[in-house]
Amino acid sequence: MAEIRYETNTKLITCILPKGRARSLQEVLVDEKGIHTGTFHYARGVGRESHIRDRGIGEQQEREVFEVVVEAAQADDLFAFIFEKARMSEPHGGMIYMAALPRSTPMTIPEVPDPDSTAVGDQ
Repeated sequence: MAEIRYETNTKLITCILPKGRARSLQEVLVDEKGIHTGTFHYARGVGRESHIRDRGIGEQQEREVFEVVVEAAQADDLFAFIFEKARMSEPHGGMIYMAALPRSTPMTIPEVPDPDSTAVGDQ
C-alpha cells in the first residue's frame, strides 16, 4: 500500500458566488494558473438584501461554493487573482475568505499508459 503524502503549508480559499460563476472560475484557474485543485458545490441561503426581509423571512437564493487548496507561498496572490476573475467587486458579487490548513493531501492524477502502445512481450 502506498504511503499517503501530507502537506502542511497550504491554505484553503473559499468563495461564495452567485449561481453560474464557479465553473468559469475553475476553468480560468486551470487555463491561466495550472491549478487543478478547485472544486465547487451548490448551496442555498437567505440573502440579507432581500425585498421581503422586513417581514422577517428571507428570500432563498442558490449560491455556488468554490474551494481551492493552494500553497501558502502563493495564497495571497491567488486570493487577489480569484477576487478579480470572479468579479467579486461587483454588487452582490459574493464573498471570499482564506484559512490555513493544518494538513492537506495533494490531489494527483495517476499516470495512465497509452492503450495504443504495447510493450515488447505483451503481444
